[in-house]
Amino acid sequence: MTNILVIEDNNEINALLCEMLRKEEIRTVSAFSGTEGLLYVNQERFDCILLDLMLPGKSGEEILQEIKKQSGTPVIVISAKDDID
Repeated sequence: MTNILVIEDNNEINALLCEMLRKEEIRTVSAFSGTEGLLYVNQERFDCILLDLMLPGKSGEEILQEIKKQSGTPVIVISAKDDID
C-alpha cells in the first residue's frame, strides 16, 4: 500500500488531502507542523511527502533540506506562497 505523509498546518486542508488520498486506498499520515513532520520522516518510510512551505516550528524549506539529506523520498510542495524560489 502506498504511504504518504501530509505536512500541512491547516486542519481543513490536511483533512481534505488525506480524505482524497484515502479514497484511492492510499495510507496517509498527517503532520501539522514542520517539527512534527520531521519526526515522522525520521520514524517511518514514505512513498511521497506533500509539504506545505509555511509551517509553524520548522519551515517547509528547512524540512525539504532535511529530507534531501536523509532520503530520496519524492516531495510535492503545496503552498499559497507566490514566490517561485
